[in-house]
Amino acid sequence: MTSDIDESWERALHDAAKTFDWPCMTSLVRAYVCHLRGAASPTSLPEVKAVLQLLRENLRYAELRAVADAALGQGLGDAVVRRQYAQALVDGDNPAAALLLFENISADPLAPDTEQIEALGGVGRCYKQLFIVTTDPARRAVYLQRALTAYLKAYGEDPGRFWHGINTVALLVRANREGLPLTEREDPGGTARNIAAAILDMVDALPEPDAWAKATACEALLALGRSNEAVRRGNAFVRASDVDAFKIASFLRQLVEIWELDTTDAPGDTLLPVLRSALLNYRGGGVVVETRDVRAFRLAEAPDERLEKVLGGDRYQSLAWYRNGLARCRAVAQILDANQDGIGTGFLVRGSDLHDRLPPILLMTNGHVVPENLPAADAVVVFHGLDLDAGHRCQFRVVRRWWYEPSESPGLDTTLLELDNYPEKVEPVPLARRLPALTQQSPRAYLIGHPRGLAQPQFSLQDNLLLDYDDTVVHYRSPTEGGSSGSPVFDYQWKLIGLHHSGGFDTPRLNNYGGTYPANEAITLQAIKARLQEHPPVAEDVR
Repeated sequence: MTSDIDESWERALHDAAKTFDWPCMTSLVRAYVCHLRGAASPTSLPEVKAVLQLLRENLRYAELRAVADAALGQGLGDAVVRRQYAQALVDGDNPAAALLLFENISADPLAPDTEQIEALGGVGRCYKQLFIVTTDPARRAVYLQRALTAYLKAYGEDPGRFWHGINTVALLVRANREGLPLTEREDPGGTARNIAAAILDMVDALPEPDAWAKATACEALLALGRSNEAVRRGNAFVRASDVDAFKIASFLRQLVEIWELDTTDAPGDTLLPVLRSALLNYRGGGVVVETRDVRAFRLAEAPDERLEKVLGGDRYQSLAWYRNGLARCRAVAQILDANQDGIGTGFLVRGSDLHDRLPPILLMTNGHVVPENLPAADAVVVFHGLDLDAGHRCQFRVVRRWWYEPSESPGLDTTLLELDNYPEKVEPVPLARRLPALTQQSPRAYLIGHPRGLAQPQFSLQDNLLLDYDDTVVHYRSPTEGGSSGSPVFDYQWKLIGLHHSGGFDTPRLNNYGGTYPANEAITLQAIKARLQEHPPVAEDVR
């Protein structure tokens, strides 16, 4: 590490997070862990706490665990360090291991009272997660009861920490909805409403409620059956000055896992898209979209003036932007082989947008997907997002290959395929006239695909910082996972700017800058259209 980074680990990590440079952050954390393990004397505890908090805010749980473990190994057994370690474990889907740490802190007489209470809430969080992931009915009931006991005790010891109280409310509502037995509690619904009303009064009395307070008020209003007001508080939450990726992801998880909101009914049809849209802006990561979110009748609904009044013009535009992204999902397909294994991704385009000799609609994917990895005749093209509309699996076969450029340079790694039929009520992706200006603040490139060959009908909207481009390729942050090959890459207006085909940690920089950096790479539309003029398409039957 260079000396200027050694002087301020927190600043270097903050800079990496600000530009969504996760590979850089991972590298910095590795170096910081080595620094902690090699230090002759204990490192500054405030510095370690600041680093842990920054990692948590950016959902970097693996790095958080590594730093916390190194700090503990150096003798920094502060309750905050242990709690952050436990929180990273539970948020990383290890609730049983986290439970041991939280119980240790809550029983530690040397830990400050505030940390003991927070750890008690952590115990509730672990049991809540165990309740969610457990399938055995008897054990689920036990875990729910234990979560309630821990949250109620934490709330009773300090009612000002109303986030423990609102978790109690949410679990009581869930128990009432499922008819789960609770110890000495005859009316869980009534108890939940009473606590929710008290918490709402407490939040409304705050002169400047923070993001957590606004999220808490939203949940309290859900418990009281005041859905429209809950949507307004959810909108206020994502606008809060102190909101971050961790808070958004945590609140979103709570609404989906405990309140069981979804996008088919109010208020989930508004709250969840707003939160997911905000998460894309803050996280620089991915948002999973389920099939029911992209059904035709849902996306065809006329804009509701009520929503604009509730959310305000800016946030309503954000909701509309997210829905446009869902519409693009409908034109994206997974490419499978004869064994139903995911090979890559493809998407529908208008042939006339590319060349006048092409048929009206085509599937675009990478040359290394079809035909290099999979002969066109063996490809099965499945539009998972349309299954619910069609009432059956929406899949097609390739009948003609119109154009192919090999993956080996100077090829453009592109294939244009004609299918035996096309799904109804699906708009091919529109093409952008130009690439986004690099001078604008934090330009983004959004990718929709099937990472890791997932067969489950879902999509991952990847939100990546646009890095650079030339006439042939465009680079953007964060290498994607296998299965994303052939995915469409969009600008902020959800118009196509490129065809994703590769990514790596040592991608050569463009425009004679020299060196390498971690980046995705897509073939630009301009390059594909220009090559089509040089080498016009010719139909080739594949069956």
